[in-house]
Amino acid sequence: MTIPKTERGLSNRITKIRSQLSAFKREYGFIDDGGGIRYFLFYLYFLLGDNRRSSEFIRWYEKEFPDDIGEPIQILCWALILHRMGKNKDAEYRLADTMLSNIYLIPYLLGNPVKKAEMWHSSNYEDPDIIDYLPDQIKNAIAADDLEWILELYNSDKFQKVLNRHIAINHELESIPIGDARSKLVKENFNLLDVFR
Repeated sequence: MTIPKTERGLSNRITKIRSQLSAFKREYGFIDDGGGIRYFLFYLYFLLGDNRRSSEFIRWYEKEFPDDIGEPIQILCWALILHRMGKNKDAEYRLADTMLSNIYLIPYLLGNPVKKAEMWHSSNYEDPDIIDYLPDQIKNAIAADDLEWILELYNSDKFQKVLNRHIAINHELESIPIGDARSKLVKENFNLLDVFR
């Protein structure tokens, strides 16, 4: 999907997508979003920069998709929206979620080299190729103070400890067979974000 270049274009696209999703829910009683346009909305709200509208959207999203795991760029936009709102604890959680959803995205934003780690990647969202899908508009809209905030948290002991454990677990998952030991590691990996709640 192309991203509109003007504030009016962003606003119009948001309204159109939200209307489509609402119409689907009215007709069928639920929202079927196999195409992932709910994720694209985060891109648009981040670029729009309207805290009031973003806050209302996030409440709606959490109500409609309470168990949605998301995708890395969407989660990054969510973290940055919350950061700009001053919701520090929630923003920190979403940035950690970004880091674990794709270990390459934050280093790329910080100008670090990206090399595929020797570990299990459970989906294409976890591959280094995700950086190829980061729209230029999103990258260019990340301000210097946003990057300072990302750098400070990413380099913190808390983030690095969780990241290193995540990589170690997924390295083990590359070769460990299905069974209790694998299930235990998968559960631990799933719970790594708990320290940020």
